[in-house]
Amino acid sequence: MITIKKTPESVLVFLAGFACGVILAGAIVYGLIGPRRPASRAAPPSDRELIAPYYQPADLYKQVKSASVSAKMRIPVIMYHYVEYVKDRNDLIRKNLDVTPDRFEKELNALKAARFQTYFVKDIPDILNGSIQYEASRSAVLTFDDGYDDFYTVVFPLLKKYQVKATVYLIADFIGRPGFMNASQISQLVDSDLVEVGSHTLNHLYLKAVPPPIAEKEIVQSKKTLEQRFHITVKTFAYPYGAFNDAVEAMVKDASYSAAVSVMPGVLQAQSDRFHLYRIRPGRFSDKTIVSALEGMK
Repeated sequence: MITIKKTPESVLVFLAGFACGVILAGAIVYGLIGPRRPASRAAPPSDRELIAPYYQPADLYKQVKSASVSAKMRIPVIMYHYVEYVKDRNDLIRKNLDVTPDRFEKELNALKAARFQTYFVKDIPDILNGSIQYEASRSAVLTFDDGYDDFYTVVFPLLKKYQVKATVYLIADFIGRPGFMNASQISQLVDSDLVEVGSHTLNHLYLKAVPPPIAEKEIVQSKKTLEQRFHITVKTFAYPYGAFNDAVEAMVKDASYSAAVSVMPGVLQAQSDRFHLYRIRPGRFSDKTIVSALEGMK
């Protein structure tokens, strides 16, 4: 047996060697079983980087990552609600969502004078795939949420006067209630070829917050109700309050809609955006600046 004399120097050498061995062994094990970074695949963007922060984009990212930037097309979709002279000055919600009839007519007149073409929301998928000829610098899509009676009394006559198309989103169980259009009025819209009827659910529920079976019923049954009642095919959907997540969007897809509109601001659309199409509020422009504003938006 060889006896090693213990000295302070020999103890330090031993400890240093032991520490180096531990570090080396740890590095080898980490390299074998530790996390590996892909060589060429970039990390997915965060929720905030991808889209608005109020819904979860897990499934949407799978679509967005495969879409090329060149697939984006400039398709302004304008979101209207009320077109009336608000009588109650204390009704701030109504005032904020309102465009006066005279201003709305001036907007239509300006678009017509600038030779803008108008489309339905149901046309957007075909525009994106090239099936419909489209001039990005002179086109717009007009949408009206909720189905208020002023759409029939104010908007519809102006659409006919200027031969402008629009999409109106109806709350199926609100038809005929005070302040909303009735079935006879809606039938006239359908017969005009100037109005697309889309679904805005049965009862305008906040779809992210209700149980999935209720959300699914609101999405599916509203489409069936409108189709059976007015003998049409309902192709597009509008999320109440603009609220949705990946589960709600999947329900809209499964219900055989071809597109859906959100309230996220923007004018660039792509195939990957078909079920959360961007829209802009009319408050971003006036009747005097609508043409230049639409032309300059990116």
